[in-house]
Amino acid sequence: MPVPPKPRQALGDKIVRDIRPGAAFEPTYIYRLLTVNKSSLSEKGRQEDAEEYLGFILNGLHEEMLNLKKLLSPNNEKLSISNGPRSHLLDEYEQEEPGEGSEDEWEQVGPRNKTSVTRQADFVQTPITGIFGGHIRSVVYQQSSKESATLQPFFTLQLDIQSDKIRTVQDALESLVARESVQGYTTKTKQEVEISRRVTLEKLPPVLVLHLKRFVYEKTGGCQKLIKNIEYPVDLEISKELLSPGVKNKNFKCHRTYRLFAVVYHHGNSATGGHYTTDVFQIGLNGWLRIDDQTVKVVSQYQVVKPTAERTAYLLYYRRVDLL
Repeated sequence: MPVPPKPRQALGDKIVRDIRPGAAFEPTYIYRLLTVNKSSLSEKGRQEDAEEYLGFILNGLHEEMLNLKKLLSPNNEKLSISNGPRSHLLDEYEQEEPGEGSEDEWEQVGPRNKTSVTRQADFVQTPITGIFGGHIRSVVYQQSSKESATLQPFFTLQLDIQSDKIRTVQDALESLVARESVQGYTTKTKQEVEISRRVTLEKLPPVLVLHLKRFVYEKTGGCQKLIKNIEYPVDLEISKELLSPGVKNKNFKCHRTYRLFAVVYHHGNSATGGHYTTDVFQIGLNGWLRIDDQTVKVVSQYQVVKPTAERTAYLLYYRRVDLL
């Protein structure tokens, strides 16, 4: 890394310096690798949603590693499964009969010897899932029926921030696990029944990526950007209330404590355009860098978490503290 020049300004007890980066270069090699996956997201020069692009990259790496595993273990039928973790949580309730049979379901005994029918999406572990992969448990409650639970893998945890009551990341996490009613559900006999659903965190990944859902789709088909300040801490503790009942007592506290190491911001008022910048914690400097295209400068931690009107946090990258 180039030696920074003399201090430019002082911010509290933190010295802010400019960094002289080397000449900017175009990552043509990476562009060529992305074209291996046939997707419009790999087209050079396209403007894309940062979370969608992240999911494209992680799923692409995951699929590539699955293919390598197939070459090493050609007789292993399980490696033919290519259903990797989704990069997001399902927004709509899947119209599946609670308690309906499945090849990948089992009856699980929970707290107080209460049983539930549990299903899990098929997937094969790779180094990518080992770093970014977590699980959420979605439980459907129906009167006079056993609870129906689905374990769903994810790469990014989507947080709905539309409600006026949600002002912090903790508010959004608590809203995520709140029990909600599902309207208009009918059984196979066309009988409407009352059901509810609750999502909890079943497995926490070493790197937890939180996606603040700022782009809201309207019924008319348009998309608007949700501009509001959401407070996010440098140190984030996942409280036991967010965890599935069966794992609350299994997770050590250090496995539930995370530290922020990167933030992706979206600049602009439009959902169809704008600009992305990133703040990254640089271990060598023991401080934060702000990256805006080819401009790189040192910023203080206060500048990272301070809300501003010109940019809004979109992706938050947290790393488990016991892995620092």
